[in-house]
This record gives sequence, C-alpha cells and structure tokens, in this order.
Amino acid sequence: MSTRKTIVFAPATFNLAETTRMIEVAKQLRNSCNCLFFGFSPTYAPLIRQNGFNFSLLSPVLTKEQEQQIIALDQMKSVKNPFTKELLSARVDSELTYLAEKQPAAVITGTNVTIFLSARIAKIPLVYVKPYAMSRPQLENDRHSWFDTLLLKVTWQPKVFREVAKAHQLSLPKHSIDLLDGDENLITTFREFTSWQKYPENYHDVGSIFAQLGDTLPNRLQDTLLKAKKQKQTIVYFALGSSGNSRLALNILRVLRELDFLVIAPIKQYLSEETIEAFEGSSILITELLPVPLLAPYLSFSIIHGGEGTVQTACLSAKPFIGFGLQQEQVMNLKYCEHYGNAIRLKPTPFSKTKLHRAIERIQTENYYQKAQELAETFHGDGAIHAANFIRQRYLA
Repeated sequence: MSTRKTIVFAPATFNLAETTRMIEVAKQLRNSCNCLFFGFSPTYAPLIRQNGFNFSLLSPVLTKEQEQQIIALDQMKSVKNPFTKELLSARVDSELTYLAEKQPAAVITGTNVTIFLSARIAKIPLVYVKPYAMSRPQLENDRHSWFDTLLLKVTWQPKVFREVAKAHQLSLPKHSIDLLDGDENLITTFREFTSWQKYPENYHDVGSIFAQLGDTLPNRLQDTLLKAKKQKQTIVYFALGSSGNSRLALNILRVLRELDFLVIAPIKQYLSEETIEAFEGSSILITELLPVPLLAPYLSFSIIHGGEGTVQTACLSAKPFIGFGLQQEQVMNLKYCEHYGNAIRLKPTPFSKTKLHRAIERIQTENYYQKAQELAETFHGDGAIHAANFIRQRYLA
C-alpha cells in the first residue's frame, strides 16, 4: 500500500493561465507525492492529462454560458452572480465527496471559488497560488483609487454563499476580500515590483509561474520566423488569454493588418472559421496555443492582455509590450510594468485605433527596448520550483 501523501490541485479549468500554473507546480512535485486534479470544466483538462496527471471532471459540469458569466463577473462587466444556490450546493457537495475520498495533505488552487468553502468545511489546508494585485495587503499598502479603498471595507457576501456556508456550519470572514484568501498564499508577482511592501506571515514570495506548452515550435512556423528575421521584418506576438473576446481581438487585428508586420496570434478560440479564413494568405498567422518562450528570440514586441502569466512571459522575453487590462487585477499587473518602463498600457474600452497606432510607434523606441532588456536580466521564472519547495516542506515532510 502506498504511503505517499496526496496533493489535490483545484484550478478553474476553463482558465488557461490558472490551469497551466497548477500544472507547472505539479510537475515539480510529481516525484514527492500523488498529484491529483479536479475541475468543473473540460476546456483545458486535456493539458492536465497530456502532462501525465489524473483529472476528475466533477459535476455539475459548467456550460460555456456559465463560464462566460463567471469571466464577465470577474471582469466587472456584469453583476449577475452565475452561482445559484443549487449550483453552489452541488459543487460544494461534489468537492467534499472528492476530498473525503482522496484525503489530501493540502489543496492547491488558483481561483476556483467553491474550494474556498469546501476546503474550510473539510478542514484541509488551502494554498492559494496568486498574484499580489487586488489582495488585502496590496490594497492596504498601494491604493490607487476610491474603489480600492471601498474593496477593503465591503462586507457583502452573496446570499447563496452565506446559505451554503450556514448549512455546513462554516463561519465566513467579515470582509468580502478575505473570503478568497488561502491559509497560505504563494505570490507569483515579481518581488521587485513590490519590494517596498512587507508581506503578511501567510504570504510567501515564489515568483513567476507560467505555461510551458512544449519544447519545439511547429516546423512551418519556425521556417516563417527565420525568413522574417532574415528579412528584418517586424515580428509581433498577439494573445489575449482566457479573458479575451472576439470584439477586442478583431479590433486589434484590423490595426495590425494595415502594417507590414508578421503577427503570430494564438487566438483561434475567439474567432469563427470564416474569420480565420479571411486572414489566410496574409501576414497574420492565427494559430493554436504555442510554447511562447520559444518565440522570444524572434519577437520585436508583443500585444497582450494583462493576465499575470502572459505578462511574466513577456517580461522574460526581453522585449517590450503593449497591454490591455481586461479586469482590475490585470490593470495592476500592467501598471507595474508601465511604471518600470517596459510596457504601454491601453484601455480595451472604448477601443481607440489611434491610440494603438501611437503605442505601436512608441513601443519600438530605444528606451522601451532598453528597459525590457534590463528587466529580463533580473526576472526569473522559477516560481513553480519555489512553490513546490514550500508545499513539500510544509505538507509533505
């Protein structure tokens, strides 16, 4: 009988960055424990299985409409709570059954909302791997607006959360912001961006964790990149992560199509087949997901959203970037880089073609390239190793 302990990973598996972040930590732990995954969406489950991990799809399975509602709520584009009492109760029951069966030493999550209830009900340690932006200590030390101050004071909890918690005799934190906090919090934000702030005792700096989606580029793409590089053509990487949408993607593509750039755009998930076909034969290559770090030597700059993993990958590329913050946390991630000098931050709405054109001109100037190079020299991508070491020492010793 195996005496190896179990660690359960509970990402929101419709979120690419969150899922890949959990995968990278699990890869560093696989020789130390049993690493198991569960989720309520099949969207990025194949990535988990491709990396050799067991994944359990729990019920009720999220519909695509529910996934979009959760993303819209996260981006503050909607106030509609997609979690009905029936859905929330069923998810918590599924999680509790799973946890009772697996008996993990700890649960590791990104932002799977219901695990913050279930892990506490089951009295299993919860480790939250997350950015520093929009956390209580960040807002206490680095407020930028009246809204940041308000977030610290809000005590409202969704009624369905209160009802489900009460049914399980679970007391919720007084303030809303504390509901989504782990027993231990592993912070993936580059420490130099927050070096003047002291972290609480249960906040631990681990550093950047981002997707490693392979170790080779497709041969045809590699040939195209080499040819463009030889001809000194500007090469642009364009991606919007799980939080992007077709409207913003098309607005940006229309601007890029006017320019003599080679554009690598792994954004198939936002676009119809008809739209993708319209770009065939152009200098815009719309692709499936790619191992982005391998593109870095070829790139001139990137246009991305503000998701932390994508921002960190851009920082490590030693190339500057233009970023669109699609939610408040993403805005903060971009502000760190904008302040450092390796990025330009733009608002997605209202979209401005003129501002994007100006940003494209500015981002290719020497100052931005110099700051991008400086940051890359001190930036590290060892967060998964540090996170695994923390989990190993705290829960597996």
